[in-house]
Amino acid sequence: MKKIILFIIIILSFKAEAQNVSALNISQKTDSLYSLAKANEAIGNVSKALYYYEKANSEGKENKSLKFDYAKLLAQASKFEKADSILKKLIIQFPNNPNYLYQRVLLKEAQNDSTAIEAYQKVYLLDSNHINSLYKIARYYIENRKFIEAEPFIDKGLAKDSSSVRFLYLLALKQFYTKECHNAISTYTKLIGHGESNIQIHENLASCYAYTNQFEKSLDQYRLLFEKFDDQNPKWHIEAAKRYRSLNDAENSEHHFNIAIGLQEIPLAESYLEMAKLYKWKRDYKDEMKALKSALINNPNNEMALYSLAVAADNYFADKEVVLHYYEDYLKKYSETGRMRELAKQRANDLIKELHFSKD
Repeated sequence: MKKIILFIIIILSFKAEAQNVSALNISQKTDSLYSLAKANEAIGNVSKALYYYEKANSEGKENKSLKFDYAKLLAQASKFEKADSILKKLIIQFPNNPNYLYQRVLLKEAQNDSTAIEAYQKVYLLDSNHINSLYKIARYYIENRKFIEAEPFIDKGLAKDSSSVRFLYLLALKQFYTKECHNAISTYTKLIGHGESNIQIHENLASCYAYTNQFEKSLDQYRLLFEKFDDQNPKWHIEAAKRYRSLNDAENSEHHFNIAIGLQEIPLAESYLEMAKLYKWKRDYKDEMKALKSALINNPNNEMALYSLAVAADNYFADKEVVLHYYEDYLKKYSETGRMRELAKQRANDLIKELHFSKD
């Protein structure tokens, strides 16, 4: 009997050792496949990396790092359903791990899921130091013009890293849209100091300088935009022309207005209106009228162009009867609804009286 028991113990021992060896072999095989997957991912061979991830995942069912990396690459390859399935299981196993939940929310965002912001807030509740979810929440509030709500998240992000470019961007946008232009100038200048340079930075900075009456500095930004990005942008030429007009530099202002008009396709009404303002400032009423007529050719329903034309005619013509016709043209269209109807009616009545007394 003792011999039989001893024999059974020996058999069980061999069996356990074989199972351990088998488990060791599976683990080694999984590690090897995982390494191949990572190596192919590193060199950008996504299809091959996914192939090895799939094989490694079938071997090493308990390796959570492998599963997480596999899900991230699936998401990168736009295989959202499979990635979501893996992440969902990881979240069930590890409900307090914010990174798994965050990665799943990225999938929602990539698929334009409107519930993504709520999920980012859940990540933040799990870990208030989760900087990526902090940024996503702050960005959502900025994009939706909820500046008061965005502020504490931006402040917290910058408290953790005062030179964080992405949080500085959000701060600059918040300051720009709330007209805190002096602060926005400071923040945009910091971004440029960090080597950042793009159209939005320089456009917004140019606007802030203009808003604070720093017209030369505003022009510096437009010069940079012309040189670095696009010297054929009519919008920038119009803005540059306005800045020159503010500096009483009529020659350069007219130059940029003419470039803008030459670059634009119809409608050009707004450009001609801005040009007309320049001529009015120069007391060149003849050219002001030409610009306003061009504006009306491009947009016959531009009320301000029609009214401004009457005023320009009033300044240019000595013949009151000719001037009266311009005000009457305006009142034919806008006597009931026009913003300037009361002024136009008053001036027309004055002209009628002047003509009447001059005939007497």
